[in-house]
Amino acid sequence: MGFPKDSRLNTRFVDLSVNPSVLLFEGVLTRNSAQDPIKRILVGSYNDLQFGNMEAKGFSNFAPPVVVGVVPSTATFDSLVLQLKLDNYYYGNSDSTQQHIQIFEVLDTIKSTVGYYSSSTVSISNTPLGEAKFSVNPADFDKALILNSGTDTSKHVITNVRIKLQGQLGANLLADLKSDPQTIINNPEAFMGKYKGLALKMAQGDKILGIDPTFTSPFPKGKDTKLSLYYTDGATRSRADFLFFFVNNLTYGITYPAISFSTITTDRNSTALSGIQGFKGFIPPDDHFYVQSGTALVTKIDLTPFYNYVDTLENVVFNSAELVVTNTSQKRPPVRVQLRILDSTNHFRSPYIDSLVNDVITNTLQYYFRKIPTTWIIGTSTTSASIDVRADQGPSIAVAPDTYEIGSIFLTEFCQQIFRHKHDKGKITALALMPLEAEFQKSISGLVLDRKISLRLYYSKPISKIR
Repeated sequence: MGFPKDSRLNTRFVDLSVNPSVLLFEGVLTRNSAQDPIKRILVGSYNDLQFGNMEAKGFSNFAPPVVVGVVPSTATFDSLVLQLKLDNYYYGNSDSTQQHIQIFEVLDTIKSTVGYYSSSTVSISNTPLGEAKFSVNPADFDKALILNSGTDTSKHVITNVRIKLQGQLGANLLADLKSDPQTIINNPEAFMGKYKGLALKMAQGDKILGIDPTFTSPFPKGKDTKLSLYYTDGATRSRADFLFFFVNNLTYGITYPAISFSTITTDRNSTALSGIQGFKGFIPPDDHFYVQSGTALVTKIDLTPFYNYVDTLENVVFNSAELVVTNTSQKRPPVRVQLRILDSTNHFRSPYIDSLVNDVITNTLQYYFRKIPTTWIIGTSTTSASIDVRADQGPSIAVAPDTYEIGSIFLTEFCQQIFRHKHDKGKITALALMPLEAEFQKSISGLVLDRKISLRLYYSKPISKIR
């Protein structure tokens, strides 16, 4: 600001290497729930030269219509059509190309009490019930995202894929609607035990796409994702829409927990990530570090060099502390990234410990995290398995949508506080750089980081003279 430097303040600067490495987690929770910021089913395939050959498959059971009307016993089956609403997410080839999707019947019951992960396994039929070929132009998706963010719904762009399904599924659904809906339709366990759901697989393509399983409550609109059963009675043609998200059935007053999720498989053998093992630090031979949603890749930041450097410092005030990270990839990145605390086994660190309170074992917040409550965000539930670091600008960091550059990650207050407690036995020793949890679970977007990842510190060391 033009003021002369006070000789009593010894201002210093240092760039510390953080010994980065890549960690592979075992699986990512991809199941859609009503509380998730992003509800998405992933389907597609893409051979990425840096991340490997990836394939995403979508799975979902479905629920009966919101209102179950009386279907005449004389009604006859016409057709069964699956309509998918694309949510304009894509990862892969940026050119306009054709995709070939196939629909299979699920053979395992999808249970509402089970968490489904990117690594989950589900049996499906050998023969597809239906298939469709359609073109995807990523430039159109990008334009649609901008238009759909506006409040003028007349300008919103919706892309649907419609697939006619063969086999007995449609006839069976009609038979249950006609004969005894009180037994099957109004019993979620019985219905989902009989109609186990559908699987989505890309037979041929070069993109991974997002499908929105939700619908406009309380009644679906014409362009929502749904399974439409068409039937005719005399000269009257009717339709019943079966849905792929939580449904409040108005006829029976029952909530159907329709469950959807994605599985993701990756072949990394021909990439720099070949040989990576779960939860073990890995340094790729190409001197890059990797972060990717869905495939459970994070970059580990080691704080040991920080503690080693500041161990002999006293009365230090950090003017600025910045984690310097550069993304080198031109593939679609996550919208936001975050820092999450790791434990000594490279898992997300839990903030809670078991304590004995009045002879009852209770989950209690660890004392270390009670010392500095302003530098991290801890889940409200004692079952929370992780702790997010609060950067100077908040809990997450934006990635520029046009340049793919990671925003400045300032950790000034965080470094000041962990410096104060540098000798605490419970101190934080490592962080995971990863996409925000919503994207981590519902996308394939990734980062390829330059090897020069550092913690840049500007600090002042006051000098006191004894007179």
